[in-house]
Amino acid sequence: MTKLLVSVRDAGEARLALAAGVDLIDVKEPLAGALGPAAPAVVAEIAAAVGGARPLSVALGELDDFDAARVPRVPGIAFAKLGLAHGAGRCDWPGRWQGAIAALPAGTAPVAVVYADHARARSPAFRPILTQAVRLGCRAVLVDTFDKGAGGIFDHWSADAVREFIDKTQAAGLMAVVGGGLTLESIERLLPLAPDYVAVRGAACGADRTASISPERLAALVALVATSESARFSH
Repeated sequence: MTKLLVSVRDAGEARLALAAGVDLIDVKEPLAGALGPAAPAVVAEIAAAVGGARPLSVALGELDDFDAARVPRVPGIAFAKLGLAHGAGRCDWPGRWQGAIAALPAGTAPVAVVYADHARARSPAFRPILTQAVRLGCRAVLVDTFDKGAGGIFDHWSADAVREFIDKTQAAGLMAVVGGGLTLESIERLLPLAPDYVAVRGAACGADRTASISPERLAALVALVATSESARFSH
């Protein structure tokens, strides 16, 4: 069953996501990049608003900018994701990533991030990241886009490449999360591939991912993802 992850930037958006029935609430600051970290105080406000009713994930930015002192340490954060932009061509990124993961609070599972536009991000490609994700005990792998102005996931990967990502990630025992400029139309293409989660921000806001989340768009997303389960039981 595919579930829905929605990224929020404040407690008000978190309450909207909770009321709409979103499965996993992610915290990020869209003005700060693909994995822009929110201020720890904002994370704490969102965690208080959600009150444990849904699992939370947090974006921690890129490994090059990681600061253990800024990792939120509030109850209820199930997952933390950290990008590997600028790591390609460097032999030390697995060790540096391991050190960052070691700084996460107990009970917060690491999420690996693959950029579909990894050449733009100068990030390692999917296969070496998956290898290290398994070694380092990651719980999930997210494919995202680094350059939000350069199209969505299907502008960088074919449907076959997305299917391979999902199949190989799940075969390794990790959850496969697909994001990257998703729209209602691209989510419809994704659902038959059965990722564990589809991850959105812009699709819940409109054309501008830095705008406020729309309750109407949230409702449409929740209804669309729910069709993946109803379709499964109809066959």
